[in-house]
Amino acid sequence: MTYTKTINGRQVFSSCATIQMPDGSWVSNPTAEMIAEAGWTVYEPPVYEDNGEGEPEIRTEPDIDEIIGAVKRMLATDAANLTDEEALGVAALYPTWASKDGEQVAVGERLWYDGKLYKVVQAHTVQSDWTPDVSASLFTEVSIEEWAPFVQPTGSSDAYNTGDKVTFEGHHYTSLIDANVYSPSAYPAGWQIQD
Repeated sequence: MTYTKTINGRQVFSSCATIQMPDGSWVSNPTAEMIAEAGWTVYEPPVYEDNGEGEPEIRTEPDIDEIIGAVKRMLATDAANLTDEEALGVAALYPTWASKDGEQVAVGERLWYDGKLYKVVQAHTVQSDWTPDVSASLFTEVSIEEWAPFVQPTGSSDAYNTGDKVTFEGHHYTSLIDANVYSPSAYPAGWQIQD
């Protein structure tokens, strides 16, 4: 197998039988993890396409799916730090719910599903029958509406806090307490009606 990496601005190729690690030490017969840690990647030669005359033609540009995939990977770490309002503006950059099937997701992760952005409110392993639109105990829709619809919290991770605004049974309410897991009808003392 051939590996490549850029050294001093030039693409270098190697079989990686012996490599230098980031700490300066040299390793013979390194593992795949060591090779990756040292910055080497598997070399994939250019893809050739038939130009219609029976001769190969080098692809000189990546296709749109490759470009989009690269941009998503590049922005993934920054996307995690966006506010909800900023995140809604770039919702397509977030991983899709379907792409996480069978994987563990953490509280606060945002996932795209059916044209909407959802936030994980309870860590879990994604399963095909727990879609964000029907699993309120696992997800909440990301919204910047001033008076978002009341969603029954499942615990402290998605509870309402003092000043949070909701719409409940056609009325606007503001939470008067932190860690508010009750609806305005279940605990009226925790809410102030605004209209």
